[in-house]
Amino acid sequence: APIARGEQLFNPRVFNIRETPGVNDVLNQPIVPATCGTCHNAQNVGGHTLSRFMNIGVGTVILNRTPQEPLYTLRNLATNEVVQTPDPGRALITGKWEDIGRFKVPSLRGLAARPPYFHSGTAATLHDVVDFYDRRYGIGLRPDEMDDLVAFLRAL
Repeated sequence: APIARGEQLFNPRVFNIRETPGVNDVLNQPIVPATCGTCHNAQNVGGHTLSRFMNIGVGTVILNRTPQEPLYTLRNLATNEVVQTPDPGRALITGKWEDIGRFKVPSLRGLAARPPYFHSGTAATLHDVVDFYDRRYGIGLRPDEMDDLVAFLRAL
């Protein structure tokens, strides 16, 4: 069944996490072998047990943004680096440059009922979410595996 096959992808399929603030810098490892369950490890809810804040890259994705939605332009006063983002993430609370784009790992329970996805709302469907992670982390999912993983996520 698609749900069972999707679960078999979610739990044991290993990929490498790179360039992900909140993971690589915290663990002081440039590459972290992981599965989906590495970040979504809280039993029965699928959040992260440590309430870790991570930047997987969606905070700087400016897709499908309407003129009514915010677009923040942030400048680091020490380096003059500029970032544009629809959602500064944890930085909006802490004021820290390194917290731009960091978000708490969300719960996966009832995920199918909560579109659009990501804090910026840039993923309209669960397929868009799976496609983002596949491209971002080079997981290498085939189209049928993506469909199975989506079926599993819808069942949570």
